[in-house]
Amino acid sequence: MGPGQQELTQAFAEAALPRIVFVFGKGGVGRSTVAAALGLARARRERVLIVEWAVADCIGPWFGSASAGPVPAEIAPHLAVENFSIDEALRAYFVDHLHMGFLYRSVIHSRAVARMLAVAPGLAEMFFLGQLWWLITLAEREAGLVFDRIIVDAPATGHGASMLDVPATVAGMSVAGLLATETARVVGMMEDPARVGALVVTLPEPLVADETTALIERLTARLARPPLALIVNRSAAAIAGPAPWLPALAAPLSPSTRTAVAELHGELEARNEVERALRGTAPCPVLSLPELPGRSPLEIVRAVAEAFAEAR
Repeated sequence: MGPGQQELTQAFAEAALPRIVFVFGKGGVGRSTVAAALGLARARRERVLIVEWAVADCIGPWFGSASAGPVPAEIAPHLAVENFSIDEALRAYFVDHLHMGFLYRSVIHSRAVARMLAVAPGLAEMFFLGQLWWLITLAEREAGLVFDRIIVDAPATGHGASMLDVPATVAGMSVAGLLATETARVVGMMEDPARVGALVVTLPEPLVADETTALIERLTARLARPPLALIVNRSAAAIAGPAPWLPALAAPLSPSTRTAVAELHGELEARNEVERALRGTAPCPVLSLPELPGRSPLEIVRAVAEAFAEAR
């Protein structure tokens, strides 16, 4: 588990974890794995929904289910997943929420509006955040959807982080009407630490770590609070470090094999050094997750879920 386990226990305590947890990180760091694992760990005692915004849902197939669409689909006991769709979000907002079916069918569902939404900066992000607000406030009354926790498998670093800039940007434009109402709701939600928190996933690699440090700074500034935790995936902390036994162990080996062993240990120690630097600068608890080669995605998710359960 690594240093900071007591702080992590506090970060993942029932009372401390907010209703909505965003999982951020660069593409390829294991963001979806962490989102699925956290959802699976929490589903042992509460109803959890994982929300994605991706070309195709990957989490559902890991659990042997079909790729999820815009309607929550259960993939394990008390655990469901959905993949955000701007078209479905608009339909739900104007038809189910505002009861303006005629307006939706005659205006909002038109090709011209669809083209505008596709190019208008920030509108899709606002509807995405607005749907999260709806899920924790009105979804039970309007659609019979009840979830104790929402885990957001956010888009990769650039899009995911910029999504959090949108509410303040729109609010600063002095908008009126329905957009102003939705903006105020989303801004209030994002400002509330009981409703929204963030996890950041990274790898112990220099370029990824640099981007992660910048992401943490950006999230801390936008949310006015640091992330709940930093998750270091594929950590070498458990196997790297000083190795005075290495020369004796490698002595019987051929020169080329000794060289290869030394190079491998050097690479692992370099990764460990990156992780130590992250631990030294992160303003939040840090959880190390070792690499699990040869395991299926679901096996990895279950193993990481156990780590989250222990960190509770």
